[in-house]
Parts: sequence; structure tokens; C-alpha cells
Amino acid sequence: MSGGLRLTLLLCAMQVLALAGWLSFQALIPMFRELWDLTNAEAGWIAAISYLTYATFAPLLTALTDRVDARRVVIAACGVSFVAAAGFGLLADGFWSAVLFRALTGIGVAGSYMPGLKALSDRLEPSGQGRFQSFYTASFSLGSALSLFATAYLADLLGWRGAFLGVGLLALSAGLLALLSLRPKAPPMAPGARLLFDPRPVLRDRRALAYILAYAGHAFEMAAFRTWIVAFLLFAGAASGRPVEAATAAAIATALVMIGLPASIAGNELASRLPRPLVLSGIMGASAAFALLLGSAAGLPFPLVVAIAAVYACLVMADSAAITVGTLAQAAPERRGTAIATQTALASVMAMTSPLLVGYALDWAGDGEAAGWVLGFAIMGLGVLAGPAAFLTLARGGRS
Repeated sequence: MSGGLRLTLLLCAMQVLALAGWLSFQALIPMFRELWDLTNAEAGWIAAISYLTYATFAPLLTALTDRVDARRVVIAACGVSFVAAAGFGLLADGFWSAVLFRALTGIGVAGSYMPGLKALSDRLEPSGQGRFQSFYTASFSLGSALSLFATAYLADLLGWRGAFLGVGLLALSAGLLALLSLRPKAPPMAPGARLLFDPRPVLRDRRALAYILAYAGHAFEMAAFRTWIVAFLLFAGAASGRPVEAATAAAIATALVMIGLPASIAGNELASRLPRPLVLSGIMGASAAFALLLGSAAGLPFPLVVAIAAVYACLVMADSAAITVGTLAQAAPERRGTAIATQTALASVMAMTSPLLVGYALDWAGDGEAAGWVLGFAIMGLGVLAGPAAFLTLARGGRS
């Protein structure tokens, strides 16, 4: 096994563990709605607050890796993720306490995900970087799937408080893995940089900006899909006349998130062989179409709903790695941290917004109404079309 592949697999494992608490609340939204008497909008806020804090801290922490070894940032962030999950399990008892600990969750992931990519990029040889980077970004789906599965499984065994404690320990183990396995390495310093996070040089590059805007559209769609998919599956099962258990819906959602990993890798492989903007525009356009199809599918036979959801889940993630690799390809080595930080900041704002919009759409339509889900998935599809629009207007030639 080559050193680059070994390092990539190590950091993929670290990321999967670090993300163990990322979707824990989303896995149990139906239960928390009943337990704490939450509206859909309130559940959306609890889910979205982690994206808000991610948006606030990720640009700073990722840009910091142009000056500080990303290894140190990742290790500290895994500790924050442990505190967030364990604190939720021990102390959360309603809307406001849940918001507090989910806010900490966003900070923890902000310091482990993209800084982890920077730690990988700083330690890889130039040849093969794109493929290894795509493996790392694709493993975000594996970590998200583990978060859904582990939370649902542990909640059945230990109750929801025990489940959050358990995923917190997994996040802590990610920090220990990074501490024991990664050698310290000085990062490249951006020449003449005075500000920790100065996105202006990145935003002046129209081709880089196209990828950044495309990733924002991707994040908008992905966050809403992963936040509401368990609740949608429960609704679709009931509407089809074949109600499913919450654990079954969570297991199906886990599989839907899991298939995003090979889809993301395959999308980047295709984009590396054909014009990247063209491939990404096609994927994102197809994803918008399937969002509308899935939102209208409640009431169809449940296996058919799951099949449509599986295709949609593949499309949701097929653009992820290909966009990030494109962003890195446009950025100078000393600005890669800032480029990813800029992308992360905008994407996080979009990821915070979409679960809320879907939650408000569901409340507007009324509980148990199919129209709310049609509108919710239409919102997801509309958001992802930002990608094709950006490539059409901004991406002209350049490296891909």
C-alpha cells in the first residue's frame, strides 16, 4: 500500500469517527418532536444551528491551517465534538438546551472536516492528490451514515441519552487517532497575508468562485435531505398504507446516506475524464428533477419510494467530491486553506437555511399533508440549480 493511500485511509477513518454525532439529532427528530412537543420549524432550528456555527467557525479554522499545522486544529475540534455530544446526552431537556449543544456540534465538525482535508493535502505528493482528496470528501457520507445508524442503534439499546454519550466517545477516539498517527508538519504560509481569513483573492477568481457557488447549492440540498429524510420515510410509509417503524426508517436513511460515498467517488472520476463543469451541471440538473419526483412520491408503493430516494441520494452526493477537487485545483497551494474556508463559509450558510425552509414549508402545509413534502423537496431542487447557473455564467476554461 502506498504512503499516500495509507494516509488517506487513516484520515478517512478519523473523519468517520469525528462525524459520529453530526446527524444524531436528525436521526431522532420524530422522537424529539413528541418528547419535547416541538414544531417542525423548531426541529429545523435545532438541526440547522449546527450549520450556523459551522459557517461561523469553519472559515476561521480552515484558514488557520495556512498558518498552523492542521493536525492541531483537528485534535482540538474532536474534543469539542465529544463535549457537544456528551453534553447533549447528559443535560439536554428541551429546545434551548438542545440548541446549545448542537451549536457546539457545528464547531467541532468545523474544526475536523475541512481542516482534515487540509492536513491530508499538506502531506500528499502532488501526483494523485485529486483522487485521494475525493476519497476523503466522499467519506463524509460514510461518517454521516454512521452517525444516523449508531444513534438509532444505541438509542434502541441505551435510550437517547446513552446514544449521544456513545457517539461522543467515537468523536473523542477520532482525536486520539489523529494525535497518535499524524506527524506534525509546518503548513505553507500565504505570502504577505495579514488577515487570518481574507477571501478576496479567492473571490476575484471567477472560475474558483463558480465551484464555490456550486458547492453552496450542493450543501443546501444535502443538508435538507439528510435532516428530513427519516421523517419523510415515516410519512411515505404511512401514506402508502405500509407504516414503518422509526428504527426501520433510520436504517433506510443510513443506507441512503451510505451510498453517497461511492456516488461521490464515481462523480469525481467521471469529472476527471470529461469537462468538469459540464459533468457537474448534468448531475445537479438531474438531482433537481429527482427532488421533485421524490417529493411527489408519497402515496406510491413504499419500495418504489425507497428506490426513487436511492437514486436521488446518489445524485445528491455525486457532485460533492468533484466540486471540492475543482476548487482545490483552481487555488494556489498557499491559498488552498482560504479557498476551502470560503467555500465552507458560504456552503454552511446555505446548509443552515435549507432545513429551516423545509421545516417552515411542512408547518405551513399542516402536519400530515403531502403538499408540505412536495414544497419541501421543490425547495431542495431549486437550491441545487445554483451550480449549473454558476458554471454557465462564471466558469470559462481554466484548470479542472
